[in-house]
Amino acid sequence: MICLLTKKTKTKNIIASINKFATENDSSPLEFSFNINGLDTYIKTIADDDFVLYKEDPMGYYSNHEKMVNEHVRLKQIYSITIKQNIKRLIKLSYNINFSENNATPAIILHPESQIPYKRYQPKEIYLLLLKEFNNIKATNNILINIFDEEMKEKLKAFVRYLYSGKFVKKIKIPLFNGIEPEVRRNSKLLMRFLDKDTNHQVIEVDEGEVLVEFIKPVFGKNGLNAFGEIIDNNYLKNSDDLKCNVDRKSIEILENDERKIYKSRIKGYVHFDKDDFYIDNKIKMQHLSRVQDSVAKDETNNIEVIISQSDTSLDSLGEGVALTSETIHINGHVGAKSTLRAVNLTIEGATHQDSSQESKYADINRHKGKLRCHSAKIKLLEGGEIHATNVDIESSLGGTVYAENVTIGHVKNNLKVYASNSITIRLVSGEDNLFKINYKDIPTLNSRYNFITNEMEDLKYKLDGVKKHTPSDVPAIKEQIDKLKEQQNAITNGVKHAKITIQEPLRGLNTVIFTLNNGEELIFKTEERAYEPFYLLESNNYITLHPTNKKISIDS
Repeated sequence: MICLLTKKTKTKNIIASINKFATENDSSPLEFSFNINGLDTYIKTIADDDFVLYKEDPMGYYSNHEKMVNEHVRLKQIYSITIKQNIKRLIKLSYNINFSENNATPAIILHPESQIPYKRYQPKEIYLLLLKEFNNIKATNNILINIFDEEMKEKLKAFVRYLYSGKFVKKIKIPLFNGIEPEVRRNSKLLMRFLDKDTNHQVIEVDEGEVLVEFIKPVFGKNGLNAFGEIIDNNYLKNSDDLKCNVDRKSIEILENDERKIYKSRIKGYVHFDKDDFYIDNKIKMQHLSRVQDSVAKDETNNIEVIISQSDTSLDSLGEGVALTSETIHINGHVGAKSTLRAVNLTIEGATHQDSSQESKYADINRHKGKLRCHSAKIKLLEGGEIHATNVDIESSLGGTVYAENVTIGHVKNNLKVYASNSITIRLVSGEDNLFKINYKDIPTLNSRYNFITNEMEDLKYKLDGVKKHTPSDVPAIKEQIDKLKEQQNAITNGVKHAKITIQEPLRGLNTVIFTLNNGEELIFKTEERAYEPFYLLESNNYITLHPTNKKISIDS
């Protein structure tokens, strides 16, 4: 064997020393091996301020485990090594190391692919070569050598006999170190609190400050000693039961003391947890949501944004029968039949099925065929769907029904019915059989609001009768509340007096314009193929006239 480069050094980190030597010589660390020429063991007990050199076990610690535990013995080693650059290694082991939970009893797993030239050497020679290799492996992994290794040597001898009998055809496990296992009074436990939440939703929603995970640390009756010479006690942090994934400190707070470790949510959102990452976010991205998965979250004020993106246009992004509730929902594809969406902010880039329903404060839909209830709606194409809203903006319509206070439409084709209380503004009506009607009683939301105000007024009037007798000083405030409610009620009922229907370009077909008065009488006008000035009511000379037509109703009638 030819050695090209060598260096003798003392080190407590063999890998770092080899890397440094390789760098100094513009070489790869893989080209180098090492021999252990000697080692110094240092000890620190409860009586020592620092580590001191320890030779030949004068205190009898190695044979008296209870003494080691009681005196809190810690050990570390410094190696005298020779680093050498080799052309070829005599033994090349294929292996992995299994560390126990507390690293007290690590073991090496030898693979049959290992290259051991036992046919060219005597068993004793192979044993010594393997022992040297084992100690090298232990040293590079910071496992103490020449201490607590009696079982390793016995098992290694047995392995050599096994090797020469030709039976090394499967993996073999050999202990590397027999440390002192701690006496555990209470085992550690990892409680995944967020997984215990009572929910049938596809994702788990949590509140700000909510405890997500609780790690209860083990309590030791007696300490132990691990393969690295460290004391195993309550402060020994490496524990297999604690979380192993990356924890996002921006969304999750970690609180820790001697007994437990708590992971708390810093924000309201949904939990993302897998073998790699643990964090809270307010965005959910998925390709498809099916009925089997049920709904995603429990209410529309959860600060969660759901994004469903289905690249296959032949499939619905939101499957049939799904109930989805969240603060923000963004669906790139289509919405299936019998599905229900509830959100504050709703965006659908595909089409809604005619048997689907949506509820939101703000809605932006590409093609609408279903039933929508919202405050403000922006629709690219209304295709037979139904809309209940305060304000509606539609680019183009092909049938459908709209109930709103204010409606704006770019292009109306055929069979559209619009019921409004304040205004209807249309750029172009190119088709026929469309209805444009001003009447608050046709709008369910306004009827509900009117009835609610009526009930509130009745309650206040009842309250007014009581305060007149007992606390007269409260009468003005209650009367003021009643007057304000009356103003709101009048704004609804008298809206027709200020309402307007505007069709900007000439009509190309026959359609109907209707204004309904508070007493139920209607001014009905059938349009012709021509341009019209805006439609609105004029009151004069005891008549109410529908401008710009000659349709009129007597005020006294």
